[in-house]
Amino acid sequence: MAKNDERNARIGRDFTFWQLIWFCVPAILTNLCTALFRTLDDGLFVSRYVGPTALAAIKIITPINSLLMGFSHLFSIGASTLSAHKMGEGDREEANRIFSRVVLSAGVVGAVFSAVVLFFEEPILMFLGADAETLPIAMTYTRIIYADAAPHLMGMCMASYYSTAGKPVMGLASSILNGAMNIIFDVILIVWLKLGADGAAYSTIFGEIAVMLLGFVFYTMRKHEIHFTKPNGKYIETTWNAWKAGFSQFIGSVSIGVTNYVTNITLISMLGSNGIAANSIINDLRMMLNTAFVGYAGCVGPVIAYNYGNRNPKRLKRILGYNLRFWFFGTVMVEILGQLLKKPLISIFIPNPETSPIYAMTLEGLTIEYFAVMFSAGCIFTMRMFVALGAPKYAAVLSTMRNFVFRLIMIIVLPRMLGEVGVWLAFPVAEFLSCMVAATLIYLNRDNYGYGRSGIAYLMQNTPYPADEDRPDEPVEETADAAD
Repeated sequence: MAKNDERNARIGRDFTFWQLIWFCVPAILTNLCTALFRTLDDGLFVSRYVGPTALAAIKIITPINSLLMGFSHLFSIGASTLSAHKMGEGDREEANRIFSRVVLSAGVVGAVFSAVVLFFEEPILMFLGADAETLPIAMTYTRIIYADAAPHLMGMCMASYYSTAGKPVMGLASSILNGAMNIIFDVILIVWLKLGADGAAYSTIFGEIAVMLLGFVFYTMRKHEIHFTKPNGKYIETTWNAWKAGFSQFIGSVSIGVTNYVTNITLISMLGSNGIAANSIINDLRMMLNTAFVGYAGCVGPVIAYNYGNRNPKRLKRILGYNLRFWFFGTVMVEILGQLLKKPLISIFIPNPETSPIYAMTLEGLTIEYFAVMFSAGCIFTMRMFVALGAPKYAAVLSTMRNFVFRLIMIIVLPRMLGEVGVWLAFPVAEFLSCMVAATLIYLNRDNYGYGRSGIAYLMQNTPYPADEDRPDEPVEETADAAD
């Protein structure tokens, strides 16, 4: 049985470098499309057709979005890692049961999240910095967007499993569907019907519901490596284990929300609502550069988890080498491209840059923050690797240092020392320091997982394969190296 699973599981193949890149291309394009469509929705359409006040109003709720995103990471990243481990061990049925339980649990948590946010809506928004001008817009937008939390979490969970199911191209189809729904309804509701920020909210939930429905259709087909099956209880145990595996990502999202809150307060005090609008454009454009690496890390994560469950340190070492290669050359290319295209990209959001009060500060901030791309990608790769290796505590340490410690300290200290420039320097400096922590964690664990020069893998060699007599034959390791 285990031998058949090894042959059939797409994430269990003995990848060469270019085979792994090709396998991850759909996930990379998925994240690029998602970032692009999200930017067009909240950034371009609202900025151009509604105005900077509306853009500032909907960006005030960013900390709540970060919290919801944190819950989606708890379910999606944590559960998909557990399922990939089970697939590597040859237990496909339990992998499917984990998936089925987690999707249902995500719907329940999403419904509770909606109820809490909508009940305390006004005090939450006022705490986040909404004033008399932005509060009415933010309240209406919040009522619409968070009524959809349950379908959103379920859809995110199912979308994250496409790579584990060996079908990352479905993630791309899901992203295109979401983006197409967003843009079509943005044109209808914002441009034609003049519904303003409310139109952007409706467009967003229509896209999220479409993603959820696509996932239900895909996973009801039992021919796929991951599909719905009878959960057989254990909801609390599975959810808890998934949350433990994805906790570092949850910490990252929550801390981003806290940092965004501090940043917004700082920007309001120094630059007013124009500062929030400028920062919104900077974040959207900077995140577009990072999305390729987020997509790659998300896709290669189940591959790492599978080989960890299969107790194959040689493949893990090779995959880490592939990751380092992709990280270095990819970030250098993306950094150069971003600096060359920054002015025309900003002009897409700001129709009259020569007269706009936010163009100059946006250009200055983006020029500085683009230098963080290499460090951000290094942190993303490291956190996803440790989650896949069943060591979320290291990912949690990095996430905590990166977001709660370095980012908060920098956004509090540097603006006081350097003024406006300090606001834009805070993120790159924090990411550099975080990348140093990531490198340290990788070095300290080199003999735990077999990617060091010694080849020793203490945490894998001391744990026997669950069914040694059924273990698939080891592939000839020289094959992949020769092909590469």
